[in-house]
Amino acid sequence: MSDSAYYKNMDIKNMKNQSKILIGSIVLLFCILTLISLAGCRSTPKGRLPLYVRPEPSTLRIINDLEAQQKLLQNFAKAYPNKIRDVKFLNEDWSMLVNDKRFYFANGRFLPEELRKQWEEYLPYDFYVYPWTGTAKERQIELENPVYSIGSSFLFDTLYSSPTEEESLKWQVNYSFFGVPMLIHSDIKPLLDKISDLIHAAAQTEPSVNEWIAELQTTQSSYGWNWRNIADTNRRSNHSYGIAIDLLPIDLGDRLTYWRWNMNDNISVKTIDSTTYYLPPETVIKIFEEYGFIWGGSWSLIDTMHFEYRPEILLVNGIEPLNMNNIK
Repeated sequence: MSDSAYYKNMDIKNMKNQSKILIGSIVLLFCILTLISLAGCRSTPKGRLPLYVRPEPSTLRIINDLEAQQKLLQNFAKAYPNKIRDVKFLNEDWSMLVNDKRFYFANGRFLPEELRKQWEEYLPYDFYVYPWTGTAKERQIELENPVYSIGSSFLFDTLYSSPTEEESLKWQVNYSFFGVPMLIHSDIKPLLDKISDLIHAAAQTEPSVNEWIAELQTTQSSYGWNWRNIADTNRRSNHSYGIAIDLLPIDLGDRLTYWRWNMNDNISVKTIDSTTYYLPPETVIKIFEEYGFIWGGSWSLIDTMHFEYRPEILLVNGIEPLNMNNIK
């Protein structure tokens, strides 16, 4: 091969390589611009749907707000007057006594004194918005990208004196809720007694309440106490303390209730009503809330059979249980 032919071939190879590099650079630039566009979605042009950005945990939003931290701990003390007291600023942090054990805000981690300096090793708590106020599109994104792990178990382990399964079981009592057998924490028994009385009274004048009671599954135990973690997490379920109950009907039929049971069904969440979901009557939900319980149907991750005792969630959302004086 002549020198001229050799260099001509080399020039062609160099041009091809340069073309590949140029094309690669263009693709890389396109990817970068796409990512920048998505990151800046909050200021997208008119008519373009913004990308949903999940809010950070509520405790992180008050990291530098000592007044808000104080109010949060005071709400805890108000929610559990027989268990939480002595909210005070101590060792440059807000703290409270939980069953005589001092817990600190600890940058939103709510840790006992011996762990507060290791706060970075734990996830922050999130006292979420209740009831859920997002759009159908935002709910769909939540369902497709659920947050599984928030907070540690130390606070509620101490609140309910239940650091282990064996210790937790000691606090459980047998209970029948309109014929539904379950184990519950002894703390919530008097509350469920009052809730049952009010629901029974409402059933005398509201057919939907009477129908809901008649439909409850009583042939086998619905879940009350059940020592376990929340599915796919290392965080304890509130069923582990016996402060959560699931009330299922005898037959769900085609109705939905728990989001995880329908993950692969490509379900629509635009309309949550009695034609698509198993729903307790509004009167039943309100009675539970009056005594410090929240309803899973008001979460972004829908669980319409589920009620749990979380008076602090109601308080931080500005909802004052009507019978707070009866909550122990």
